[in-house]
Amino acid sequence: MIIGTKMHTCRKCHSNELRKNGINACGNQQYHCKTCGAYGVLEPQVCYTEEAKDLIIKAYQERSSMRGIERSHGICRQTLRAWLKGKNALFLQMHHYA
Repeated sequence: MIIGTKMHTCRKCHSNELRKNGINACGNQQYHCKTCGAYGVLEPQVCYTEEAKDLIIKAYQERSSMRGIERSHGICRQTLRAWLKGKNALFLQMHHYA
């Protein structure tokens, strides 16, 4: 019989000093990194394509509310907010407003 072990590392600092920290609402195992103090999911499930991100951001720019986008596209408001911050920083960098 072959037994394999899986070693998880922190996605931010790549340390292996992780401790389990419960389960989130989706049922994914959460962790807490003892080295950098980061909290998060061990294995994130959802990956959005750039086309999907652009579609969701355009829906927001058409004056849809964040809650409405959350319900219609199944995306977390915090994720949308992070995408908007990234787009805004890129816009400012391209136009030298920073």
